[in-house]
Formats: sequence, structure tokens, C-alpha cells
Amino acid sequence: MSKKFDKPLVKEVDDLVTKAGGWLNVIGRMTHTFNSALTNVGKNVDCPFTERHSKNGGRLGFRFSENEKYEGRAICSCLQKGGISPVDLLLMDGLGGGNFVSAMREIVKALDPDSTYKPKVRQPVKPVVRCAKTMTAKQVKWRKSKLTQIAQGLVTLDHPTAHPGRLYFSNRGIPLSSLPTDVKFHPALEYYEDVVVDGEKKTTLIGTFPAIVSAFRNGQGRVVNLHKIYITEVGEKLTGVSKVKKIDSPLPGFEGSSIAVKIVPGCRTLHVTEGVEKAWSIFLATGESAVAAYSCGALKKLYVDRSKYDRVVIWSDHDLARPEQGRDVGDGQFFAWELFKKLTGEGFAVGFMMPVLVIPEGKSKGLDWEDVIVQNNVLSFPQRNKLTCLKAHAMRGGVFRGFTDLDEAA
Repeated sequence: MSKKFDKPLVKEVDDLVTKAGGWLNVIGRMTHTFNSALTNVGKNVDCPFTERHSKNGGRLGFRFSENEKYEGRAICSCLQKGGISPVDLLLMDGLGGGNFVSAMREIVKALDPDSTYKPKVRQPVKPVVRCAKTMTAKQVKWRKSKLTQIAQGLVTLDHPTAHPGRLYFSNRGIPLSSLPTDVKFHPALEYYEDVVVDGEKKTTLIGTFPAIVSAFRNGQGRVVNLHKIYITEVGEKLTGVSKVKKIDSPLPGFEGSSIAVKIVPGCRTLHVTEGVEKAWSIFLATGESAVAAYSCGALKKLYVDRSKYDRVVIWSDHDLARPEQGRDVGDGQFFAWELFKKLTGEGFAVGFMMPVLVIPEGKSKGLDWEDVIVQNNVLSFPQRNKLTCLKAHAMRGGVFRGFTDLDEAA
């Protein structure tokens, strides 16, 4: 701890971390837990928190963000979507006994040469591998080529070869009564997996499988990435692989992009959610335009064109609370509410729908809106009654600020 507290503790830590060369250098001085990830920034390594993983122990699932804007941010399926900050990561590792203030003071003690207390500081690991802040023209060309190659094999979901894709939606209780906008089908898409062979990680072709492939478009309407759901010939999610859903390396402009699951010409209301299947079920229930974000963490920056839409309805998940993140709400509702605030500030009339759910003890998640729609047979109702029914399943009947006509209809 410094001799004088002439600045707030958080600011003192920020200044010391900057002086020390950034969080990726500081983390290695505070703990050896993340050495493997620190020497392979941007690349997946085994998660050090194996106890947080139920299936594969977090094998090749953990990495530090290669984006210098988010230096030190840790990303893994066992963490919140979008990753966690370096301070939160060190708290998880037990720094300061898991207490924020104590952990911050430990960092000060380690980095401040004038500290009156000299703890045993670990030697930092070898310099981290930093990726370029922006993509080179060569990288952009390679990524675009890869996406183009996949796109050349796509067909619409009414194509004779797309039968597994139609089965996939039918099996989920959300039939394809019409064709989605930017959701298509690939009859035999390559699936690659990172495997460890003789102690070395290698990218290996597992096989080719049917896949639902959707396009992410940015605010200018350009395709900036592809989302893939690997399935079987009978329309079930593919098993025996680490990830059923994948995205490719994005092109510039990926942040804020979304999948146009269904765009209804002339519709001035946009429904927003996470997940292609959920967005499709919401379109069927409302008859209005629906888009999907990649994940709940991506919701908070999702772009909506003010010239095309006046009203936006956000369909949030109801996830378990995340006390380890200092929040008494789950990721789904937290990031959906961040989007609510963003769009309200941009002048939209914004509605917020979150399902009233009791999550059974021992379960990691409750039902989402797709489940509510399917299990309550909402799609069989007259169109004018569908939204009213769903509002009955929403917290406090749904929050419809600026939606006076819907409030009166309900």
C-alpha cells in the first residue's frame, strides 16, 4: 500500500497498471494460474477453472482477448458472455481473499516501488504475444475468402437438399411457414476441431455435416460474418463435438451486427433477441421483423437503423443471477437492459419482454421465449391474441414504454 492516499484506489491501480505495461503484464506478476493463456493471447488454451465445467473440463476453451481495447479480458464458456475484466479474473483466482478492496491493495503493493510493504512478487512470464490492433489487408482478404467459400455452398431452406434444415425447425416446434431472410442451409459444411496430438494442439477436420448458416450484417448492410448451427440428417443438433454453434473470424464492422432472421417489408417495429431459433419463433408469434444477436453480451451494442424502425421490442432471457460478477441478475436480462437504455437514448419507443420463470433447483437455466411460445402452443392462436398471451408470461405483464396501442389492446 502506498504511503499516501492522494488519489482513489481504483485510479491508483489504473495508473500503476499502465506504468507496468498493461494488465497482461500485471496478471502474470500476481499469479501463475494463467501463464499458458498469457503466452498465447487470442488463442484458446485449457481453462484453469476446470471445476466450473461439467463436460470436457474446459479443454481449449479459455483465452485472453486479442483486442487491445479489452486488454486482460478473459473469455471462456464458464464466464459471463463477453468475458470478465482482469480484476474480476484475479478475484476468481483468490487474490485478496476474493475481496475487491484487498485485491486492489495487493496490486498496489506489487507495483508501487514506494510501498511500505514488500510482498513476494512472482516473476512475470515471458512477454505476451500481442495481435495487431487492426486487421491487415491480407487478413481481411483471407477471412473474406473463407466466408465466400462457405456462402457459395448455401441454398434456401425450401431447396430439396435442405430437408434436414426444415426438420430442425420442425423438431423445435417452429415450422417454416415462410422463408427466413438471412438464414440458409449448407448440405455438407466442414467442421474443424482443435485437438491435442502428442502434446501439440492441431486443427483437425472432423467431417462434413448439414448446417443452418446465417449472415451477420453491419449497419451498412454488408455481410461481416457467418453463424453456423451444425445438425444431423434428421434435424437434430450434432453431438460428439465441442461446439454445435460456431461463428467464423469476423470482417471489420462485426461489432453491433445482427442476423436478419425475418424482415417484413414496411414494418416499422423490430423485435430483437439472441439466437436464430428464438427470433424465428418471435416472428411467427408477432408477424413482424425480427433480428438475432450472436449472444446476450453482443446485445448491448446492437445497431438498429432509426430510419427504418420507430419501435423495438427486446425479448430477454431470464438467466440465473451472477453474484460472482457482483450482479443479482443473470447475463440475459443484464445485457438486454443495457440495449434497452441505449435504444431509448437513441429515440426509439422500446419494449422489454422477460419471461416469468421459476428456475428449478440445480438447473443452469430456465425456459426462454422460444420454449414459452412452443409449450403454450401460442402459434395456434389467432394472430391478434398471440402477443397478448405472451405478455401474460412476461414480468409485470411486459414493459411497453411508448407502446400505448399495445397496452390498450391487452
